[in-house]
Amino acid sequence: MFKSFSFCSDILNMNESMEIETKQKLIAVMQQENELLDVILEQQTILHECVAEKNWMHLESCMAQLQVLSDRFVELESSRMALSENIVLAGDRDIAPVLTQVRGKLQKSKIENHALNEYIKTTRRFLQGVFDSVVPQRRNTLYSRTGKIVRPELSSLVLNQVM
Repeated sequence: MFKSFSFCSDILNMNESMEIETKQKLIAVMQQENELLDVILEQQTILHECVAEKNWMHLESCMAQLQVLSDRFVELESSRMALSENIVLAGDRDIAPVLTQVRGKLQKSKIENHALNEYIKTTRRFLQGVFDSVVPQRRNTLYSRTGKIVRPELSSLVLNQVM
């Protein structure tokens, strides 16, 4: 009878040690995500500056770097998801602070992306309005295959100035 109790105790201890090891791995992955998000946020700031300064060459390299960082984050996120299948993240004292940092930085990144997208949309609409006024395109009404009116886009324009 004592042997079976000892065996059950050994199994419970083994499960606890596996859970602690998994939890430590999870925290390590989340800390890597946290550090990677710092780098991503820096790159997003540089990207926004490139767009504002119209530095298209640096913008292209910055976008490539952001893509590499994003791919790395996706890898870490899939590792985190696999490790966290059997762990309750929100209620754990050790995981909660790291989880809060990661979520905060993700929210900041989302806001930065939204601000950049709005800047680009506004600038594009403004420039399209200027081009429509200055360089009129075809005045004929164009229709799509579905019968909806298609607004003609600017086909080409050559300028001898940087805008």
